[in-house]
Amino acid sequence: MATNGESAKRWLEENQDKVSVERIRQIRDNISNKLQDLDESDEAYPGLLEALDVMDNHLLQQEGDTPAPESESASLDLGPLVPQSDLPTPQLSAQEKKLKFQQLLKTGKV
Repeated sequence: MATNGESAKRWLEENQDKVSVERIRQIRDNISNKLQDLDESDEAYPGLLEALDVMDNHLLQQEGDTPAPESESASLDLGPLVPQSDLPTPQLSAQEKKLKFQQLLKTGKV
């Protein structure tokens, strides 16, 4: 099939009405798989990269042309998970912190 961007464009122009979007997606995935098997120094790599770009752009354009199904409006609750309190958080003295830490060490929850 497509070995570079130009041949991918030509193939799409000739065949886009004959094949489904799913088939085009399969061909795109095949090109991607070939690229993963090649080293960047391989002479076919740049052409396949161009072909992949052409296929991706075509698929994005196709998805943009088809109307998206109506989705339900989702309202997100972005409020706090716990009730907020205006009370100040009690601060522990150094001695109390040390005592709490020692208790945690004994329970093994540190």
